[in-house]
Amino acid sequence: MLLKSWRENIKFYAFVNHIQAQLLCVKLVPLDIKMYVSPQQFEFESFQKHYQIRLNSAEVFIDNSLLDNARMKFSRIHSDYFIKLNKRTPVKTEKKKFPKEIFPSTDPQVNSLSDIIGYFKKQLTESWKHFSSTEEYQQEFPLPNEITHFLDCLRQQSLQFWNELVKSIIMTNDLRVKIGLTQRMVPTILIYILQQIWLHQKDPNELSLHFTHNQCTLLGGIIVNWVVEQQIERALNFVNQHKWEDFEKEMLNIPHSNWIPSEHLSWLILELEMNITIREIQVQVARHMIQPLPKENDSSTRNFVMQMNMGEGKTSVILPMLAVSLGSTSSSFVRIIVLKALSSMNYQSLRYKLGGLLNRRVVPFACRRDMNFTKTQTEKIFDRFKEGLRHLDIVLTSPEDILSFDLLTIDKCRRKEYDVGQLMLVIQSWMKNYVRDVLDESDEILHVKYQLIYSIGRQQQVDGGAERWKTIQYILKLVKQHAANIAQQYADDVFYKAPSKGSHFPEFRILNSQSYPELCRRIATDWIDLQNNYRQSEQKVILSFILDTNASLDGLVNPFPLDNIQSFLILRGLLSSEVLYICLKKRYRVNFGINQNGKYNRLIAVPFRAKDVAADNTEFGHPDVAIVLTQLSYYYQGLTDAQMLMCFNRLKQNESDPELIYNQWISIEEENDVVGSIQQWKRINLKDHQQRTQLVFPVFRYNMLVIDYFLDHFVFPQEAKQFPHKLVASAWDLSSSSREKIITGFSGTNDTQLLLPVHIQQCDLPELLKTDAIVLNNLLCPKNDHFQVLPIGTNSDGLLERIVAEKPMIQVILDVGALFIDGTNRYIAVKWLELSDKTKIDYAVYFESDAIFVCNRQYQHHVFLTSPASERLDRCVFYLDEIHTRGTDFKFPNEFRAAITLGNGLTKDRLVQACMRMRKLGQHHWLYFWSSNEVYQQIRSIKKSRSALNKKGTVDERISLTDILLWVYENTQLATWDGLHLWATQSLSFQHKMAAFQRIDWKQNQTFAKITMDKIAQECLEAEALELKSMYGESKVFQNIYEIYLARYKHFKINLSADIHEAVCKRLRTYGGLKKLQTQLLDEEQQRELEREQELQEERQQKRPPVVRPVEPRLHDEIMALCDMHSPMLDLSKLRSILHPIANAFLDTSFYRECQPHRWPQNLWVTDEFQRVIQTQGESLDPFLRPPRWILIYRSQHVIFVSSFEANHLMKQLRNLYPTQSSQTSLTTTLRLILPRTRQGQSILVNTPSLTTPISIVPGHRPLCFPVPNECLVALFVFNGTLYFESESEQIAYCHFLGICPKPRSDIEKDAFEKGWVNIDGFVEKLEHRAALQLQRCHFLTNPLGFVRKLVENRNNAHSPRISHVGSILIDAVKHPL
Repeated sequence: MLLKSWRENIKFYAFVNHIQAQLLCVKLVPLDIKMYVSPQQFEFESFQKHYQIRLNSAEVFIDNSLLDNARMKFSRIHSDYFIKLNKRTPVKTEKKKFPKEIFPSTDPQVNSLSDIIGYFKKQLTESWKHFSSTEEYQQEFPLPNEITHFLDCLRQQSLQFWNELVKSIIMTNDLRVKIGLTQRMVPTILIYILQQIWLHQKDPNELSLHFTHNQCTLLGGIIVNWVVEQQIERALNFVNQHKWEDFEKEMLNIPHSNWIPSEHLSWLILELEMNITIREIQVQVARHMIQPLPKENDSSTRNFVMQMNMGEGKTSVILPMLAVSLGSTSSSFVRIIVLKALSSMNYQSLRYKLGGLLNRRVVPFACRRDMNFTKTQTEKIFDRFKEGLRHLDIVLTSPEDILSFDLLTIDKCRRKEYDVGQLMLVIQSWMKNYVRDVLDESDEILHVKYQLIYSIGRQQQVDGGAERWKTIQYILKLVKQHAANIAQQYADDVFYKAPSKGSHFPEFRILNSQSYPELCRRIATDWIDLQNNYRQSEQKVILSFILDTNASLDGLVNPFPLDNIQSFLILRGLLSSEVLYICLKKRYRVNFGINQNGKYNRLIAVPFRAKDVAADNTEFGHPDVAIVLTQLSYYYQGLTDAQMLMCFNRLKQNESDPELIYNQWISIEEENDVVGSIQQWKRINLKDHQQRTQLVFPVFRYNMLVIDYFLDHFVFPQEAKQFPHKLVASAWDLSSSSREKIITGFSGTNDTQLLLPVHIQQCDLPELLKTDAIVLNNLLCPKNDHFQVLPIGTNSDGLLERIVAEKPMIQVILDVGALFIDGTNRYIAVKWLELSDKTKIDYAVYFESDAIFVCNRQYQHHVFLTSPASERLDRCVFYLDEIHTRGTDFKFPNEFRAAITLGNGLTKDRLVQACMRMRKLGQHHWLYFWSSNEVYQQIRSIKKSRSALNKKGTVDERISLTDILLWVYENTQLATWDGLHLWATQSLSFQHKMAAFQRIDWKQNQTFAKITMDKIAQECLEAEALELKSMYGESKVFQNIYEIYLARYKHFKINLSADIHEAVCKRLRTYGGLKKLQTQLLDEEQQRELEREQELQEERQQKRPPVVRPVEPRLHDEIMALCDMHSPMLDLSKLRSILHPIANAFLDTSFYRECQPHRWPQNLWVTDEFQRVIQTQGESLDPFLRPPRWILIYRSQHVIFVSSFEANHLMKQLRNLYPTQSSQTSLTTTLRLILPRTRQGQSILVNTPSLTTPISIVPGHRPLCFPVPNECLVALFVFNGTLYFESESEQIAYCHFLGICPKPRSDIEKDAFEKGWVNIDGFVEKLEHRAALQLQRCHFLTNPLGFVRKLVENRNNAHSPRISHVGSILIDAVKHPL
């Protein structure tokens, strides 16, 4: 055959060549005729105007036997048309005992949260009773050949039905059919017409064909037959593949056993198109969700959520059923609410299921604050909603989008965009009347921990400013100092991993509260000792205030300066208010971290939903928690090259003494880690890419001082802000009872039902009450009883090696405990593929950005659904990270085993959700548990406590499944109790908002007046900005959550929602327990959407000071007269219009009141021209203080500051008058340059003889000019913002000028300090005490240090650094050795 085809090809080739030769022989003659062709014009006819040829519809004869058969199938519940199963026999199985040992104690004296655990135990007990009463049967099934025969008969019957239907249509339209003017008679067209008739969506005259009732019945019977055919084909396919379990499950599923296909045509079409058979329980759940039956004891609550086991088709089957049923009329607009992380997957799924024969459009809806809808956009949204209602469309959205639309409506009213605000309120009213919500994964959607917040108002820095984060940095250094010792002392209570270098921060986490008091005591003691500013009696008072929650601020106000009190408050917040404890409990990259998403341009730490899954637009609600976690995040992740370059560029361009700062950075690095070429700052070349990226950056990437520098200058000044007000929305708003339509939802677990808003409740089907027991029974199977603990410090590679070494082979990792935190999902999948057996495994499956990918042996990465791996699951390994251990579904082959990781704080619902990814758990799928060492210690501790409670002598060290579940329930009861506190707080915000909307009747169509919108916006606002004093100043009273709620309720002054208030109180009294806590919400997370345009506007205002006009410079003759050294000396006090005391330089600034104008030396002056800078019209001159650079020494007695304009003229005059000097001449009047010493070793030039005017140096002789003495010089230092001293004498003179006695102190000074003569900051107030301490040169009556700090900050455009000589004195009252 092959040779024959070759010969034919040769013949064909010869034939083509012959034709080509003939064509080439023809001579082509060009045509010179010009032709004009006008383009054809086509008219587009709209679909509405398009004429359709309608087929006649008339009652024609249809075979009665076929019609009756079709009617029996289509218009009745299943009546024996499925293949008959053989007899079944009951199976006697040994019922397991109720596992009461998995619960913590319900004795209130032993367990302060016994009410919560008692509730869970009661729920499981009831579920176990239903499970135990369930009978099991063994069914005999027909043989495959019998099933095949049944299928053949069914196909023949379907063909008869079809032929009869087509014949009945053609009979009345014979001519049209023959000439081809009719549509093709194909199932898709006829089913579409049948659905339109059933829905009454179109006028019969608009359809090209209208069926008679009998034709509808016949077509319905055909569809039923096709559905049954598909089911039988699936069953036979399972037989061929020897999947007997799936075969039995398919054969036991009797189609349409509890519903009539003609009443739910959409369900029937869904079965046909999806090739499924809806199970009986799925129909029951759908009906319950459509119209739930209220609980007997609570008929007032209309909204319900229910539980259904994982893998039972909630999302894949029931959700589409609900969508088509609830949206079958134009009176309900169906809105499916799903988790944001699963929205893309759900959208694709719903489009696939509903967009075919069912012809339903799925419309995604998104709303964010930065969308900032205009009136036109809002009108389009409203029109699309109304169009969707008419066309029975389905809206798919997330809870964040709904809440954002609610808050955006209020925000539009607040911003007086009345036209948009009014329209959005109309949309809200319309939605409350028409929208029917269905919640998928309702336990997560209604989770109490998360809320959406709109920040309102102008940003302002957190109270305390830079001192707040600098104190936190200092405290974290003390944490590092004590971490190793605490870990050694409390080995089972903390996790500690030593840093690789001394400059790095260790991995340190507190596992429970046992070690925290000791850590606090050490930190507070060290802080007091290192401050060394306080007397013995004062130290006790300070320590008591910092560590004792009962202490208050009243005892500290008088003896201590405000700056010190601020530090005390920050420290008290960190330690006794447990901010540090909350932060050190969290896991980096699991509970918090930096959002690496490029679209999220914030640099502060945010909450994480799961490992490496940052919560979008979410941040921590407590400012100190956010600052501490930001510090820890950067300590752990280090700085990127770009961030390092920012630090070094700033060091080079903006710092006055970069070498000093660089030396500090490098001083905490070990010598052998730093090569010689980067030991000194002057050897750093930032343009050298190789030196920068290979030598400098790797050394400093995790250096704590460098990270602090980055945060101080690039993160906290922008991020550590707060807003005066906020708008809040939470799960309470999602489930509000103010809607016309009910809200229903479902989830695989029901552990969060105590945290549901009061107007939505758990209402499970009686048939599904056994769900919890089934899951637990499958979990407690002996084959799942495998537990291994990982050694401390085990990384992802080490854990993978252990899992790969396990026999039998493990092919699934369910990382619900987030133990794989040192690698990306892709890295882990690739590494696992490398380690796995090449003869058994070809692919590794993983998630990346909510999409499923697969890696093959050639390290190629593809989308899973389009890869060969999707058909060869037995050759795959699967890594599911924490966020994807719920809501994902893989049909793992039998005998698959999964490794479950156990992480800190794991609750029952998260564990169960993860375990049930193995859909055949307890039968053909098995589990292996792996825990971190910290979790092992927790489980072991709980097990010991249980044994001691039961008075057992010996404790089995082996960790069993029961021990794991006991630990999980401990976590669950604590998480529920924590949640109740937040739940009650959110109820207050909701009631606050309800009170604002009380004037609106949502059921009535109404217009909204401007005054109404203003009141709504004003009354919905909640205060947000908090001062340190209000946060930490009061004594902290420990109360139970019921007492805290009542106090806050009275504070809110809410008297509207009595029903909600009573329901909240009842739940808190019942389940709040005896446990008490402080009143602050430290662990609150807030999904916050900022007002971006306001932020940008504020930045612009900061960068651009008000536009001002400079004054015209002028030169006074009196100033020039000062140059004459031979004329009589002038009395400067009489030149008041020309010369002013030095303090007058601060007129019209915020410094004048604080500078004590009459207490400066009388011989220090400023000229009128020096003082004049701008043409002021009431503006503050703080930004326009003239830099003091030129002084005129007049007759060796007076120092006069002059402007540069005056200096130019004085310089010329002095040079003209005194061009040369002799050794006998003494220059009593000279012009000199004086610079502030902003870095060590810098010359300030003022006493340099060669730089005076006239030049006061003669070769071989001493300088001719008068040297400015230290006593006078230090006053100039204060005035010009000097930071460093040249000598110890300058330092002493500076302290004497300000009247301070800093450390280190002499014995006399120490005694004076203990007597109270010396303040905390070193200032000596009383004159007699100054005399005793030789501080008579100070003339300031009150403490000048606050003024000097502000002046130094103004002169240097930055806070005085602690490392500088002046900064150390002003901030810490410490003299650096010189």
